[in-house]
Amino acid sequence: MTEVGVWNDYGRLREVAVGMAQDIVVPTYNDAYPEFAKELTRNYAGQPAEAVPVLKELVEKSQVQLDYLAKVYQDHGVFVHRPRKLTKEESAYQSELQVGSIPSFPADPIWIIGKNVVECSFRQPLRNKERFPLRELIADRINSDHDLRVLSCPVTMPNDRDFVLEGGDIQICGNEGKDILVGVDEERSSSAKGVEWLRRHLAVDGYKVTPVPIVKAAPIHLLGAMGMFGPKSAMVYRPAFVNGIPEPMKDWDLIDITLEEALAGGPCTVMLDPKTILMVAETPRLKGLLEQRGLNVIPIPFDAVTKMDGAVRCATFVISRDKN
Repeated sequence: MTEVGVWNDYGRLREVAVGMAQDIVVPTYNDAYPEFAKELTRNYAGQPAEAVPVLKELVEKSQVQLDYLAKVYQDHGVFVHRPRKLTKEESAYQSELQVGSIPSFPADPIWIIGKNVVECSFRQPLRNKERFPLRELIADRINSDHDLRVLSCPVTMPNDRDFVLEGGDIQICGNEGKDILVGVDEERSSSAKGVEWLRRHLAVDGYKVTPVPIVKAAPIHLLGAMGMFGPKSAMVYRPAFVNGIPEPMKDWDLIDITLEEALAGGPCTVMLDPKTILMVAETPRLKGLLEQRGLNVIPIPFDAVTKMDGAVRCATFVISRDKN
């Protein structure tokens, strides 16, 4: 096992967990879901997705794609976990508020910033249970590494989505890893109150947290609108940003992407090292632009997984990276 710590998004990747599709339970309806999913959640909430005829093929294909992602990591020397199934008791957690389970995107429940293990709090209560198998993966190291600090965002109240902080909104962004961008979307994901909670707790370690309001028409989460491919380089869907490009990125090398590329998961990438990047295979134009900048791009077929509103980075819980 490696030392838990994530200092940036481009240093040599050492350890991850990759999501699963086999244990998806259809959730209760939510307005934030993709259009194709809304009718399904109305009709099949609480049922295993594999048992729903119209979802069976999607789940099977998603699992194949997630397994391939895990293999690519392993082939490049990254230690890979696959989170265990939820226990019966864990599955029941907050089910009085919302049923369902989506274990495909383990980036969202816990996000590691330096030596801070940040446990998130979701707008959709069904996802709060996802932290338990992930916490278990690093529990021994939390107990033995006295430099690690666990920060658990307050769970949202049943009738008031106040403290909401979702991992997909967090981006370590420049200034030697001390600038942190966090997307804000009061209808679909992180709240301003959740971002302020994170700002206060990280300030003691010298981090600067910048809230980044995201328009509702953009893909959900900050990682749906931007993805880094180097210390001062990023792909961006510029219309997503209510206030324009965030200040820490003003002088960066930026690749503008289309809405179609953003929806396909184009910016939701993972760097294996400063010269190698994983991205969805469905955005060939972006692949070419990254290759022109000298990167080795490894395309991952992900069209089934992205139908569930997440891509390569969402499916990857990053546990350990080198500082450079």
